[in-house]
Amino acid sequence: MSKQLIIVSSITYAMKSRELLFYYGIKAYVERLPRTPDMPGCGYGVYVPDRTDEAERILRREGIHVLGRRERVSSK
Repeated sequence: MSKQLIIVSSITYAMKSRELLFYYGIKAYVERLPRTPDMPGCGYGVYVPDRTDEAERILRREGIHVLGRRERVSSK
C-alpha cells in the first residue's frame, strides 16, 4: 500500500482540509510538495496515513477542490 498525498490548490485549502478531516476523526497532516515539471509553483498536499479514499470523498463533498493525488516521498 502506497502512502498518498491529497493535492489541493493552496496552503489555505490544505489547512482547512486538515481541520475538516480531524473533525471526522481522520488524522491528516499538511505537507509542502516539491516542485516537479508537472506541478510548477507552490503546491500543498494533505497526507492521510489511513482512510485516504474516505478522506478524499469527504473533502470533495465538503467543497474542497482536490487536484489529485501523488505518492508521498519519504524524507528518510
